[in-house]
Amino acid sequence: MDFDYLTEYDRAVGFLADRLREGTLVLFLGAGVSSGARLPNWSNLVESMRKEVGLPSKDLSSGADSLERAADEIRRRFYPADEPGFAELVQKCLYRGTSLDDSVLGDRLLTALGALLMGSRRGSVRRIVTFNFDSVLESYIWLNGLVPQVVLQPPVDEGAEDVRIYHPHGFLPHPDLKIRGSDFVMLGSKSINLRIGVPYDPWNELLRHILSTGVGLFVGLSVDSFRDRSLAPLLTAVGEGLNARRPTGFWVLKNEGANDSEVDKELLDCKIVPLRLPGFPEVPKLLLDICQRAAQTIPVAG
Repeated sequence: MDFDYLTEYDRAVGFLADRLREGTLVLFLGAGVSSGARLPNWSNLVESMRKEVGLPSKDLSSGADSLERAADEIRRRFYPADEPGFAELVQKCLYRGTSLDDSVLGDRLLTALGALLMGSRRGSVRRIVTFNFDSVLESYIWLNGLVPQVVLQPPVDEGAEDVRIYHPHGFLPHPDLKIRGSDFVMLGSKSINLRIGVPYDPWNELLRHILSTGVGLFVGLSVDSFRDRSLAPLLTAVGEGLNARRPTGFWVLKNEGANDSEVDKELLDCKIVPLRLPGFPEVPKLLLDICQRAAQTIPVAG
């Protein structure tokens, strides 16, 4: 079955609302989700790390490959056998000059994500996979009085948490939170090739299971992330396994123009529905529309 009919906004909202109501909607989050906390973007983070260890400034404008090479140089020269030390450097540069306080409560995107997580008769999201290693989302959840379970390494037994947050790329919490983080961080081509891109690795198997049992909603991730050499094969394999039953997920994208149709076809070929919005500020409205559509099916006692 072709799923291009679901690229229409209203149909997409209806389909995702049904998944929210039945409890199978899973969020996959990228760097765009943390932008409201004023954390450095990838290029600024790597540049700050290079400065911290005394390496010269480098042009990192040519894309993901240049960023990965620049990060790998830091790891190779200063932390060749010290993954925890490298993670500590990333954490230091990631949070320098920032505090994750009550200001995150005013972020529109986090507010909309929080609405999906709140327990309700219309359903809620219980599983989140984030490719970020910051603790912006966790800070927001704790400030709202919800209980998250942070998964650093599968398998983990289910508990009484409100939402389970998987961190396949590592987890480096803000120092003010005083909670345990991971002793690894996925930054650079050497580490990106590991774990989720390796068949039978626990992370690979876990994400395959999550995508096979739930419908993914990918937010804050670029098209380059879809084409990532570790994620793309996984999405393709899951899509082939689902056959024509349903799409693997929906990928939220901005209307760019010229190449949209080519990108959309590439996504649809992997059973990922492209969901085009005028811009990233429209994402909170999409998430709230999903919540509201799901709630409309619940009868109100009169």
